[in-house]
Amino acid sequence: MTLQEITRRLITLNERGFISSLRKGSTGVGHTFEHEMGLQETNIPVPDIGGRVEIKTTRRESKSLITLFCFNRGVWQITPRQLIERYGYLDEKGRRALKNTIFLGGESSQGLNLRTNENNTISLVDRSGNILAIWDVFILVGKLMTKLTRVLFVIADRRYNEGHEEFHYNEAMILTEPQHRNFIEAFNAGIVGIDLRMHLKENGAVRNRGTAFRIREIDMINLYSNVRKLEI
Repeated sequence: MTLQEITRRLITLNERGFISSLRKGSTGVGHTFEHEMGLQETNIPVPDIGGRVEIKTTRRESKSLITLFCFNRGVWQITPRQLIERYGYLDEKGRRALKNTIFLGGESSQGLNLRTNENNTISLVDRSGNILAIWDVFILVGKLMTKLTRVLFVIADRRYNEGHEEFHYNEAMILTEPQHRNFIEAFNAGIVGIDLRMHLKENGAVRNRGTAFRIREIDMINLYSNVRKLEI
């Protein structure tokens, strides 16, 4: 699909005005968009801008977080099982769990916080200063630039009609050239956070859904040096 074809479909979608969500909940805006655009994947090949393009959609006023990428290979200074046993809590299903989003300058209810270091690393520490995990900033930036090199970013106004959510997809842009400096500045400003998502299963094994690096949907634009607004 070419950028011209994408723009043409976006114009048609915009002209339709508000469209009923095809799914309840936070994923409704993305699911409805892909269905109405006739897309079967969350990324599409667009040869005239250099390759595959990831699709991200958001409600205009949303404060929800979006996952940029996941990375926890080789970062733990204690085992994930020890982490859950020492700092976890019982979740709604009665499992020992550790599910927190932590931003620089903040602290989780379990006393976990983040620190940046002069050697370009990020550490997860507890209140006593014990280092629990270490991430290399340059590896994280590499993950961002590999996974989200090109993004079709679509913003929708939303309203409720007799209790049912509706979307008007009326703004779109192509984001390219993610910048390592922008990512680091966003992390230091507490805009990018780290999401721990793990629990112990009944047999005692760890279920780790991957440590996610997350950002408020609308703030994702700030990670890129090239923002091309589409005329729709």
